[in-house]
Amino acid sequence: MQALIWDRPVRLGATGERRIDGPQDALQYLSEMPQGGWYYERARNRCRAALERGDELGLSRKAFVGAALEASFPILEEDISS
Repeated sequence: MQALIWDRPVRLGATGERRIDGPQDALQYLSEMPQGGWYYERARNRCRAALERGDELGLSRKAFVGAALEASFPILEEDISS
């Protein structure tokens, strides 16, 4: 099975030291985050759907960005949009 990756990674941390390339990476990172919150649940569901059914990758990326912002994790500004 080929790994699914987003068009653009999401880089977390003050200098972008943690790179999240797709829904599999996002699920791993979500497992390390404090659990809870609407965006967290949405991101987890969207990433799983992307991996299991090939649902839109862009939606899983947007949901993950929302979860990172909700948890107040530093995210590079240019990775927030699109």
